Amino acid sequence: MDYNQKILIVDPIHQKLLSYLKKNYDVTVKHPVSREELLNSIADYGMLILRSGAKVDKALLDKGKALHTIIRAGTGTDNIDLAAVSDRGIGFYNTPSTNSRAVAELSFGMMHCLYRHITRASNEIRNNIWDKKSLLGFELSHKKIGLVGFGSIAKEIADIARGYHMDIHCTVSNYTPARASQLHERNITLHADIKAMFKACDIVVVCCPYTEATHGLINAQALACLNPHAILVNVARGGVINEADLYDALKEKQIWGAASDVFVNERQPSPLFDMNNFIGTPHIGAMSHESQQKIADLIIQYLQKQSHNSSTGERVTPRLSTTTYP
Repeated sequence: MDYNQKILIVDPIHQKLLSYLKKNYDVTVKHPVSREELLNSIADYGMLILRSGAKVDKALLDKGKALHTIIRAGTGTDNIDLAAVSDRGIGFYNTPSTNSRAVAELSFGMMHCLYRHITRASNEIRNNIWDKKSLLGFELSHKKIGLVGFGSIAKEIADIARGYHMDIHCTVSNYTPARASQLHERNITLHADIKAMFKACDIVVVCCPYTEATHGLINAQALACLNPHAILVNVARGGVINEADLYDALKEKQIWGAASDVFVNERQPSPLFDMNNFIGTPHIGAMSHESQQKIADLIIQYLQKQSHNSSTGERVTPRLSTTTYP
């Protein structure tokens, strides 16, 4: 059996990419797939294509003896043990920054929903409730927006924020006066301390990667620094925010509201879902036609190059993505 041509796909991908794969490889699509099913079947495949729905760890790699390539159809790699992938000489490819604009635009949709009660208003008129007075909200224009991390997503958010005449702030892990000066020239205030940024801003968007350094970064102490009309939006990863602390802040009305596209335990209920000042979406940040098209095009180009290199005898060097808190 030629395992090199056998591909297992465990998450939804763009139709263009799926059509290309089916024309050129022996493709099996399994999504959703349980952990047990994935462990039991991975030995039959040379290539694995996934997004954030499955975990690639040593246990899976031990089972996947024939694996030569792993493709993450997206950006984040927190569900993939990159060191273990490298140790086994498995080729790895992902598509950084392809979904940045889509995620940035979703964050503004969440801001509007929170400040203008859009979800509640839509639900109420379905029951013929037209309570305009209780739906008084805020405009985004001229607000102070704080970005936790300043990578590709944050830069897209900053670009959009300028159209709202927002005052842009950010915080990063590797603060230096030189970087602060560079950002100041672009009318962006870089804070050395995250709590200081929280105190300065009306809106905070979490858009940094999930790492050991960012685990539980947004906790009760940080949330206490926000003003009562502030909103928090998470388009990063669930583990960056302490969800129990966020629940308490929303319950006590310490902040105006919060929204999240990501959760510590996705596909499971959360106490946050019962809060009327919380909006959640099921990890749809990258789910725009445009971003999925970009991801498909890049993966097709990568596979074509890999195929060419294999036919000419050139070695395909694994490319590992490193994720940091920018």
